[in-house]
Amino acid sequence: MQRIPIRVEIDAAGAPGEIEGDIFAPVAGLAVRPAVLFCFPGGGMNRAYFDIPGPGTFSFVRAMTAQGFVCVTLDHLGTAENFTPADGFALDATAIAAAGATVVRRVAADLRAGRLDEALPALGRFACIGVGHSMGAMIVLLQQSAALLYDAVALLCFTTRGLPEVLTAEELEVASKARREPADYARLAQARFAEPFPSIAPARGGSAAAAGLATAAARLAATAAIQSMLPGNVATEAASLRAPLFLAAGDRDLTGPPHAIPAAFTRCNDVRLVVVAGAG
Repeated sequence: MQRIPIRVEIDAAGAPGEIEGDIFAPVAGLAVRPAVLFCFPGGGMNRAYFDIPGPGTFSFVRAMTAQGFVCVTLDHLGTAENFTPADGFALDATAIAAAGATVVRRVAADLRAGRLDEALPALGRFACIGVGHSMGAMIVLLQQSAALLYDAVALLCFTTRGLPEVLTAEELEVASKARREPADYARLAQARFAEPFPSIAPARGGSAAAAGLATAAARLAATAAIQSMLPGNVATEAASLRAPLFLAAGDRDLTGPPHAIPAAFTRCNDVRLVVVAGAG
């Protein structure tokens, strides 16, 4: 596996910013049906989530490149130290998704043409797959709804039910609205987190997996996080999804009953769900 760091400059709401990422490519050749997986981490995580180091841990990108696929792991706008908008609470999930989509288009075009690195030849035609974990899955759904960016979508540990059991009365009231405004999310994020990009506690425990997750900790985009926590967060986008869909969740995840997750994707006729026993 070869790793190629990338940095893409973008214009975010009139302010210059950058999104950093890594391209992981197989050294033994591409799969018979080439695919590039664009991977977005969950809230409070950076792109290292997909390549957790150390014994006893699991690297998503190493597993995928071993099968001949290319992986592009990307940080979310606002979670790296190189971009701080004037109003951090205004950086909601829609803005983060749009910035990520811009990067996906540019990197995909460069991969097809072979413009990124001399060690990586032009890939030509390939399937473009969006992969999102937790809040990152919400971002991928928003991207697909806005622009049909991906040929297929993989959503990990995500549900449109949100986290109603941890919400305040004010948050539940907003969740009950038929129409929510961006100002609702910004107000709730300020009330819960006090700052737009807080650092949250890393995973606890003495396992290798917990230690590995701690190395992937990043700033949390508070306004986008609030949206992911509210019931019905991206229910409309989920219901309109038509691309082939892969769902995975652990039976200890905060998703509610995992087998209820596919019901949100009412227009998708190609769905696979994998539930991992003992995982969360």
